Amino acid sequence: MPLLLSQLIEAFRWMGALAVVGLHATNLFLNQADIMSAPHAAPVYLWWFLTGFESGHQAVVGFFVLSGYLVGGAVLSRMREPKPFLKDYYLHRFTRVYVVLIPTLLLTLLLDFFGRRLFLSSEIYSGAMFEGHFTSSLLFASLLNLQGIYFQFFGTNGPLWSLACEFWYYITFPLLLIFFAKNYSMQFRTVGFILGLLLFIFLLAPESWFGFGFILWGMGAFATLAPRALLPSRFFSLMLLVSVLILIRLLVRGSAVEAHPLISRGADLLAAGTFVNLLLAFRDGPNEGFQILKSDWHRICADFSFSLYAVHMPLLIFMRAASDQVFGAGWVLQLAEFQNYVLAMSVIGLTILSAFLFSRVSEARTAQLRRRLREIVT
Repeated sequence: MPLLLSQLIEAFRWMGALAVVGLHATNLFLNQADIMSAPHAAPVYLWWFLTGFESGHQAVVGFFVLSGYLVGGAVLSRMREPKPFLKDYYLHRFTRVYVVLIPTLLLTLLLDFFGRRLFLSSEIYSGAMFEGHFTSSLLFASLLNLQGIYFQFFGTNGPLWSLACEFWYYITFPLLLIFFAKNYSMQFRTVGFILGLLLFIFLLAPESWFGFGFILWGMGAFATLAPRALLPSRFFSLMLLVSVLILIRLLVRGSAVEAHPLISRGADLLAAGTFVNLLLAFRDGPNEGFQILKSDWHRICADFSFSLYAVHMPLLIFMRAASDQVFGAGWVLQLAEFQNYVLAMSVIGLTILSAFLFSRVSEARTAQLRRRLREIVT
């Protein structure tokens, strides 16, 4: 992979995770109901713009596209190699997911357990959002990555629905295309394809994001086969993506989406397409320029972005319950003032720090766990 493309991907990974954290922190800690009816300082409007629903949602769309580009693209490449690859591929995918998922579910269990018992003044855990979510059956379903598809999410960790979708894309994608892998026998390919098709139909049956997400993921995967970007200029490709995201943030919300629900799907496809074009433009371009992408901070932050996405919600809920206990349940619900923004920024900072520490015992050990499993398997 070209160095500059790798650096672009690292930058997107941490900025996308931060966008999702910002969205959820704002929803939990800031009441901006008067954003359009009362004057505010410029930073307040900027905060509102950057942390809106579509900002976080389009970050998730980008994660799907990027996952398809990196993982699905690698599958397409390895299918053309003259040797079997599925065992090594699935070992990589399982370790990548479960080295984070299992500790995440344990942390969610602990935070929810203590939060529900320590912060009795808060109603956040007993609200409708999490009613019935603290069960062992949902914990087991999440271990199987079925949350958001066949089951509700476990505890307070709603964002894990996207991980479930991606996990099953990892499983089914190579099986659905296994006939193109000539290094396997026809019998193996036939059985693999049937298994992949049955799994895909099974996962597609309930109403969820699995099907549409697979389209976005597939866009990223098959983009790796494209000979060139439609818009080859890296600068103009970046400006196009930014412009599309700004328009989506301003126009795809509220009454417009309620009146025309398909607008949201169209916006997702448009954003995904412009992001794919940007990836291809950086893939084919020179490694010069874009000095802002060459900072080591992008790699450092990207290295725990998966952990940040995975654990941020139970951390935020725990801190929201704590703030209700300390300041009173109604304090966070008041129209946001300076002190509310200070609290929100502090909470985001603590969440990032906690995710980094969490990653040291989870995400950072991916390669180590992968080596051990490879020794066991071989």
